[in-house]
Amino acid sequence: MFDASPARDSSKVEPQKLFSGPRRIVEKYPAGGDGDLKKKHMVCLNWLLSEKPLDLQTQLALGFLDHLMLGTPASPLRKILLESGLGEALVNSGVEDELLQPQFSVGLKGVSDDKVQKVEELIMSTLRKLADEGFDTDAVEASMNTIEFSMRENNTGSSPRGLSLMLQSIGKWIYDMDPFEPLKYEEPLKTLKARIAEEGSKAVFSPLIEKFILNNPHCVTIEMQPDLEKASQEEVEEKNILQKVKASMTDEELAELARATEELRLKQETPDSPEALKCVPSLNLRDIPKKPTYVPTEVGDINGVKVLRHDLFTNDILYTEVVFDMGSLRHALLPLVPLFCQSLLEMGTQDMSFVQLNQLIGRKTGGITVYPFTSSVWGSDVPCSKIIVRGKSMVGRAEDLFNLMNCVLQEVRFTDKQRFKQFISQSRAGMENRLRGSGQGIAAARMDAMLNAAGWMSEQMNGLSYIEFLHTLEQKVDQDWEGISSSLEEIRTSLLSKNGCIVNMTADGKSLTSTEKFVGKFLDSLPEKPSSGQVTWDARLPLRNEAIVIPTQVNYVGKAGNIYSSGYKLDGSSYVISKHIGNTWLWDRVRVSGGAYGGFCDFDSHSGVFSFLSYRDPNLLKTLDIYDGTGDFLRCLDVDEDTLTKAVIGTIGDVDSYQLPDAKGYSSLLRHLLNVTDEERQIRREEILSTSLKDFKEFAEAVDSVRDKGVAVAVASQEDIDAANKERSDFFEVKKAL
Repeated sequence: MFDASPARDSSKVEPQKLFSGPRRIVEKYPAGGDGDLKKKHMVCLNWLLSEKPLDLQTQLALGFLDHLMLGTPASPLRKILLESGLGEALVNSGVEDELLQPQFSVGLKGVSDDKVQKVEELIMSTLRKLADEGFDTDAVEASMNTIEFSMRENNTGSSPRGLSLMLQSIGKWIYDMDPFEPLKYEEPLKTLKARIAEEGSKAVFSPLIEKFILNNPHCVTIEMQPDLEKASQEEVEEKNILQKVKASMTDEELAELARATEELRLKQETPDSPEALKCVPSLNLRDIPKKPTYVPTEVGDINGVKVLRHDLFTNDILYTEVVFDMGSLRHALLPLVPLFCQSLLEMGTQDMSFVQLNQLIGRKTGGITVYPFTSSVWGSDVPCSKIIVRGKSMVGRAEDLFNLMNCVLQEVRFTDKQRFKQFISQSRAGMENRLRGSGQGIAAARMDAMLNAAGWMSEQMNGLSYIEFLHTLEQKVDQDWEGISSSLEEIRTSLLSKNGCIVNMTADGKSLTSTEKFVGKFLDSLPEKPSSGQVTWDARLPLRNEAIVIPTQVNYVGKAGNIYSSGYKLDGSSYVISKHIGNTWLWDRVRVSGGAYGGFCDFDSHSGVFSFLSYRDPNLLKTLDIYDGTGDFLRCLDVDEDTLTKAVIGTIGDVDSYQLPDAKGYSSLLRHLLNVTDEERQIRREEILSTSLKDFKEFAEAVDSVRDKGVAVAVASQEDIDAANKERSDFFEVKKAL
């Protein structure tokens, strides 16, 4: 049925033969000048597991093995590597089975040059030990429950389940295999569980470690060494190559190249004709529902605490969020909040180690997470600042879920200094990766922090300020661990309270009713009120153009301003206009012509901040000039009815984005926290559907206020920042980050 045709044969991917012995590759990577370069090495061991695609049973077993070794903070390979002190964080670790041939990788970053070999030895000795001794029974049960829960829940997030299933099928189909095989997990899962029950987990997993890793000759070790000159050398080499190519060309060839380049530029900047656009199938406004999607929500209380109930079919799963107010937290403690949240889930109690607690959560629930949430609130100067504890379990395990939430929140002890030091290193490494790979997020957070209090709060916990805090904390932890531990405890006492607490639950009505007694018991264990009064959150970063220096060959360029402060009144048409700007003007000028990997804009209707951002951008000032030209683009815009209709429908697609039941319940919670009513949603929807060309023209003035009064933040190379400050005298204030 799935025989390849001759046409498909011509594009067939041939498997790679396994090496007869291990290989080692050492390369340089561009590094910044801060810190000790000798401690910035990376090392990763990589195995190609098989010459042939694996059968579904083996693939499933390897997935379980991967989760057992690396999937949670309590997983032995992950735990041993991070606790070794040999590196800061895992890099490129786990099984990759979406290609024709599966592979397994594990490694560390932030390794000292004299510790590289020790990392390799520790990886191999740990794998040897796991093969010889097997895994703890509770760990196997926890992994089994976690993965089976995930498979049965089939939570694909914002991606439609049908699309997700299609992509799983394509992963096999493109290699001429059975496209339905990845969807048939029930029998292999049943067989795997039966084997573990009959033979024991060691008999199942140890042979896999032996065959595919320890006795596998196809191991490639990659060592990456930091180099201050790497980026500049590559740039010089590239310029030399281009100069040689240019020197080899005749005058006629150069003239033809210039002509072709100009022709390409004109094509890139010329919009598609209406005739061409009409060839693309699209919906009609008549096909769009006039009312927004409503989530059934019953607001009540249990033991004096507000409870939101969403009666939805969830396939016997209970989704719940418990929300605590951060309003009484001291400003100085704010940067500690992310590490506080991590500590709750990755430190132990008086009676349980963190490994035991982690395994218990894995065995009894579908997972628990704790994280901060901050946002501006439309029409209010007071930001919304919360800590959200989110969990899920089968309805029959609801009591376990709330007991474990209580354990995490109240029984975890902040006493393990060494473990907390690991959190700092991991967080710093993760934030530095984000700075290099997703600098637009750092730029956006920095601009938000200059423009509103909620942005300032968020940036303290997830921006450049947080990176700077982590560097300071790393030095401080050995000097004042008692003070840091005390601060973590103060955060807990400031947050944990029935006062201001909200519980959000999503399940079918019968299940919601049956879990109320467990919710009541959980709430009765909470303190009645916080230990201190409310704090005023009104801080901002100084309003200025800023350039954040990192070693990079591409930039992330942002500009933002608060259009409410310039007189703009919220209208649903702004969502349509923002989307159209991103899909046309910024796409054509920043990405297609400018060569950036992405160019987009965003309007936060809660705060009034309108922001422009680019991603992996070879330009800097040129991109800012494009942002500044947006108002003129809108004033000169002439769109036909068909184009306008497509913009409106695209916006409705975002507003009515695909949501599974847990997401519907969570979205309803956020709307409640941000005072977004169903009546307001209806008004905005009507404004979206009635958007006209006149709205585009009028919005130009709001965008001009970003040009005239906005702030620019770029995450960029030193060379590009120096060139920008030379061209526009001291345009940027420079901050060195890496």
